[in-house]
Amino acid sequence: MRRSLMLPLASLLLVPAFISCGGDEIPTTAPQAAKEPADILYHLQYVAVRKDYKHVALIAPITPDVVYPSARQLHVDAKALGITLTPEEIKGLGIEHLADKLDTLPGGPTDDYPVKDARLAFNAGIYRMTKALTAKTWGKMRHMGITDNAAGRAYGSQAIIKDMALGFDGKKVLTVSCLKKPDGTFGVTLLRWEVNPKTLKQD
Repeated sequence: MRRSLMLPLASLLLVPAFISCGGDEIPTTAPQAAKEPADILYHLQYVAVRKDYKHVALIAPITPDVVYPSARQLHVDAKALGITLTPEEIKGLGIEHLADKLDTLPGGPTDDYPVKDARLAFNAGIYRMTKALTAKTWGKMRHMGITDNAAGRAYGSQAIIKDMALGFDGKKVLTVSCLKKPDGTFGVTLLRWEVNPKTLKQD
């Protein structure tokens, strides 16, 4: 009798912490560092839905050659899509001093835009782009393939960047470029919407 009870209990311990809402699964606890590009999906879900602003740093590269151009591109794209940050989000992301220039960031360092600010802007850009989907839609997002990103060689001949396609209901909607960091884990360099999120049917 004791053994039969232990097996179901043990199996429960192996189940990740998720919250269910209409069949949607979203992590309730922060995922561990991404060992594979596919792991990035769970980080994006968690950041977008749980609004754990500090967690973005776990999937964000920090080298200047990445954060400057990527921060600029993320915010340019977010602006084009009409995705904005609330005052509460701006405060939580620690970018009050950058709020007025997020949509016009330079692609490199300037006297009033040091790398520490570029990193904050980059983190904010990742979060901002995730806002295009509702919590329920993030719960439906699935992996739809991973390919090599040859353009990633711009970050060095040894750079390993993978493009991960994400979508739901059989439709590809987002490509996430994932860079292998020096510690062996993966981070995000860019999020690119394959379709305008405003055209998606979301609950």
